[in-house]
Amino acid sequence: MSMFQDSNYHWRETCFVYFSRENRPTLQQVIRTLRTVGPQYQVMNAQADQAGRFESITVIAPDAFSAMDICYLDGPEIVEEVEKQVKDLSASDLTAEERKQLARLKTCNARLDVFHFERLMDDDEDDESDEPGDFFDPSALIIVLEAFCKLTHGVAIDPQSGTFL
Repeated sequence: MSMFQDSNYHWRETCFVYFSRENRPTLQQVIRTLRTVGPQYQVMNAQADQAGRFESITVIAPDAFSAMDICYLDGPEIVEEVEKQVKDLSASDLTAEERKQLARLKTCNARLDVFHFERLMDDDEDDESDEPGDFFDPSALIIVLEAFCKLTHGVAIDPQSGTFL
């Protein structure tokens, strides 16, 4: 079940991790990587293709009041998106580190979509707070993005802002 179908969660944002198809991890590598970033991450709905390569997974971070649906994509449309991203990012003032990421992005032909969700509070859970989202911690997303970038030798991008993460 996707977190989009869970009424306890609300979609917040989507981020991408671009990488070379040759670096596509196996499902077991993904699960091991998520276990190393912390025991607070719960893995559900793990899917692999027939060769054992990663297809999709749901990651729940209860302490951060967040969850992520992560899925693998490749194909000509990803290559076209990379070309557009490279063109858009090349027009920006980039730091030395961002120029390195841009060079790596140029070689990418696969992508992970990371859909980030916030867990909604029940009325009885939210008695101590007047503000929605007080418990939501976006650092879970950053930690997972960093882990996937390291695993795939990829580059994380926020498509809404068109910036490297």
